[in-house]
Amino acid sequence: MGHAEPFVMGPGYRRSAGMRGFLTGTPPILAMVPLRVGIALLAEAGIDSVREKSLALTDFALELIDAWLIPLGVQLASPRDHAHRGGHLTIRRAGFDRVNAQLWERGVIPDYRAPEGIRLGLSPLSTTFTEVAVALSELHALLADLPD
Repeated sequence: MGHAEPFVMGPGYRRSAGMRGFLTGTPPILAMVPLRVGIALLAEAGIDSVREKSLALTDFALELIDAWLIPLGVQLASPRDHAHRGGHLTIRRAGFDRVNAQLWERGVIPDYRAPEGIRLGLSPLSTTFTEVAVALSELHALLADLPD
């Protein structure tokens, strides 16, 4: 939890600077309280409905990726087949490390996966279709301004 780059997921450990570097062990109890609300929401929605929306979100994102991003040199790294895909999509392109930081500045929060991947986590309980469209529109705008 106190790793400087927790999403690198590589060997070794480099402590984060400041107080964050002291985080270890069991997650803080107060931070775990919202988990109960999330579990209740999941139970209310039902897993079948959650999966249905997950597939609808990723299908919608794939349509936008195909229309807006593939022509700009982006490659899909995730399976297209529903049976082999969860609620995340990973896309690849050189320069995504710099683009990821710019997306965060614009309020779009994907995960960067070295060496050139951006992972879009589309949580069906909290992500809207509008948010997916806005996020991919922002990515499209950034890529349109990059040199090939």
